[in-house]
Amino acid sequence: MAVRVGLVLGGGGARGYAHIGVLRSIEERGLRVQAIAGCSMGGIIGALHAAGFKAAQIEEMFGGLDLMGLLDRSSMGGLIGGKGVTRHLEKHLPQNFEDLKIPLAVTAVDVQRGRLVVLNQGKLLPALRATSALPGIFAAVKHVGRVLIDGSLLNNLPVDVIRSMTLAPVVAVDTSAPADRRLVFEDERSLWEKVRTPLKRGKRPLIFEMLMKSIDIPQGPVTSMRLSLNPPEVLIRPPLDPDLKIEDYNRMDEAVKAGYEAAEAKLTAGEQALRDTQ
Repeated sequence: MAVRVGLVLGGGGARGYAHIGVLRSIEERGLRVQAIAGCSMGGIIGALHAAGFKAAQIEEMFGGLDLMGLLDRSSMGGLIGGKGVTRHLEKHLPQNFEDLKIPLAVTAVDVQRGRLVVLNQGKLLPALRATSALPGIFAAVKHVGRVLIDGSLLNNLPVDVIRSMTLAPVVAVDTSAPADRRLVFEDERSLWEKVRTPLKRGKRPLIFEMLMKSIDIPQGPVTSMRLSLNPPEVLIRPPLDPDLKIEDYNRMDEAVKAGYEAAEAKLTAGEQALRDTQ
């Protein structure tokens, strides 16, 4: 009998490409994903898998894609909008959560009320924009009567959410950047260039570095606290380069490989625990 699992995919921008490698390992082992909970990039890749796409198809989908070229100007409190990414995803995804083949939930934060929001029904694409709307960088999203931003601020690895969706043992994948990731102070770009192309490959504007570090630092303790309350049966932390930045989408192959190798090791070690909790 196939081993059933609940899958949790955390945020991390381009670091989240490691989820594709994890999915490949899961598929090769014949594990049956019963439900998916995700945040940010983990929510997007989780949605594609929940729609029926295999790891190889998702990798191909992102492989020739210039994500930076899909970004647009923001009008909702961020440097960058997300409508271009939405237009690309809508070619592959159904309109509603209810039309997915596997149940999916994603986390976001209601900035007006300062509360965590779990999105699991109704319109899918606005929810995916919301869960990946990194504050200050990407535009906030008006959805279900709220103004929403990236869920990583309060719940980047929503193991507690998946526990409410399935009784199956949980495999969680953490691709967040380490809190001690070095800060790059070099900045040779003009003010206009920083505003016009804040995610241009190369040296980051210092303001962008500071924004990212301000998220990295509290995210680690919050995730650790949540994991202590809701530990998964298998926790996978791919050994990604600490300097692999959220916008390094050209390093997909490296991230996928790290995810696959980490999943192979952790799923081999945790296979019996998964079987014992069926």
